[in-house]
Amino acid sequence: MISDYRRNKNIKASYRIGILLLSFFYAYVLANYIPMDGSIKDRLNYLEYAGSSEVIALRYLSDGYLALVVNEPVWLSINLVLNQLLDPEATLKLIIFFTAFVKAYLVLCVNPKYFAFLLFILFFPQVIGKSVVHIRQGLAIGFFLMGWFTLSKPWKWFLFALSPLIHASFFFVLFLYGFTWLLKQLRFAIDLRTIAVVLLGVGLSLGLGFLAAIFGARQAEEYEFSSTEVSGLGFLFWLCVFVLYLLQGRRFAKANAFAMTAIAFYLSTYFLIEVTARIFESMIVIVLLSSLSLTSWRRKFFIVFISGFVGLSWLLRINQPWLGWGAGF
Repeated sequence: MISDYRRNKNIKASYRIGILLLSFFYAYVLANYIPMDGSIKDRLNYLEYAGSSEVIALRYLSDGYLALVVNEPVWLSINLVLNQLLDPEATLKLIIFFTAFVKAYLVLCVNPKYFAFLLFILFFPQVIGKSVVHIRQGLAIGFFLMGWFTLSKPWKWFLFALSPLIHASFFFVLFLYGFTWLLKQLRFAIDLRTIAVVLLGVGLSLGLGFLAAIFGARQAEEYEFSSTEVSGLGFLFWLCVFVLYLLQGRRFAKANAFAMTAIAFYLSTYFLIEVTARIFESMIVIVLLSSLSLTSWRRKFFIVFISGFVGLSWLLRINQPWLGWGAGF
């Protein structure tokens, strides 16, 4: 994936200008044509952050510096700075625009050959939703993707380090990234890597709620940290994707080890704990981009399979307020 990006650093200027304009349009629509009121999930909560970030930061700080660190201090700082210049609505619109623009531009830059599929990724429900509803997580994803695609190692690790300070799910994303690197250094075969990730996922499922409470993370009060009623549709879909990735062979598994770790981790926790779905969504762009390395019938099957899944996902949202983004009142 990164190699594709490096190969296409010298893509035609006309294409680069085209995706700049398209990314601008994509970001402008999401920032300006989705309501800035309580009709959208979590919108009032984000407006409160934009207008009262200093008060919220002081509340966390009263519980100690550790509580502040695990409760997204960079997110609070961004809101605090912007609040000195803009009103809460304008602050939120700017954050949404930045997030959507960065995500769209970086994804569309990966390889012009696959423009249609890259554009399709931007409308994957769990991708576009991070620019509409889960705005804090979307901003962290934007920083993480900038780190993922940069060719400078210092900048890469700086941007990676910022991401969990914007959204706490990236503490686990970076842990999984390091865990994947360790397993590769130990030369674990793909089957042993998968077993190790599954065991890690089960272990974290059992102890995640305890860790969140110990460190004073806000998620300790927001999530149940237990199993919930799920349809199993997502499990079956990502299990099929994981098997398809396995069938591509060892070279693919080595080049896309992190994406496969992300899927295996999600599957191992699917029926045990709800919050890991949010962690997986922080990595979903990387997972989807990995499919570009599929070949032969596997690529064709993946395109048909994922198109059907996304089509069904949007179909199920048709009768919901704002396609599932609405607060329901």
